[in-house]
Amino acid sequence: MRIHPRKSKKSHNFPFTGLFRCGECDSMITAQWTTGKMGVRYRYYRCTKKKGNCDQKYLREDVVVLQLKERLQQIALLDEWTDFMLRKVEEWDKSEKSSSGSMLGRIKENERETEQKLDELVSLYLDGDIPKENYILKKNELLKQKVSLAQKMDSARAEKKNWVEPLREWILDMKKATQLQSSDNFFEIRDYFKKIGTNSQLRDKSVSVSFCPPTEFARARNAEFLLSPYSAPSARQDFALSAEAVSKCDSTENRTLI
Repeated sequence: MRIHPRKSKKSHNFPFTGLFRCGECDSMITAQWTTGKMGVRYRYYRCTKKKGNCDQKYLREDVVVLQLKERLQQIALLDEWTDFMLRKVEEWDKSEKSSSGSMLGRIKENERETEQKLDELVSLYLDGDIPKENYILKKNELLKQKVSLAQKMDSARAEKKNWVEPLREWILDMKKATQLQSSDNFFEIRDYFKKIGTNSQLRDKSVSVSFCPPTEFARARNAEFLLSPYSAPSARQDFALSAEAVSKCDSTENRTLI
């Protein structure tokens, strides 16, 4: 009896599965191949309807890609802007390191002085130059000061690395949005939206994505640019972002749906 090898199940790489939920019933979105009237095969995405009745229709992958690239176009910043922002971040980083280094140095010097005072206090007490009551009172005061300085040191070190790098990373993400507009790597586009977006949905054959305030700021700034009298390419440099505008790009987690 001949034994036939089992056929392995064919794997389908659908790039946007796992990115979206249904905007009507909140079920996950699945994908499959289908053949059109002209014999052309294409991929489409639809609700799994795992949570009950749902009236949402399918959406072809090429339409999904088109709509995602429209979202990329909405948030992508001009190279002039991102280059300006990166220069400002570099300036702030240097200033922050200088300021932080000075503060840490002052705290370390205060710690050294406090430790020295404690040593001198112990010597005075052991030599019998101050009464016990005064010794205990002064020792407790210096120990409290030592604890306070240690807390200031921890706080200064935490603040030193809190905001500059996340801001720099966000600016680089905005530059990548420009690059992905012409990309055919759908998996890279998916991973990008997983990183910078949330609450991605398909509803009524439309894609919706939520963005954090800095990215929503980028979208609003782009819209303002397109409607402004400075929209001509020759005037782009005059329409550069201000330092105040750059500083709005913090790393908070609130999101705005577009």
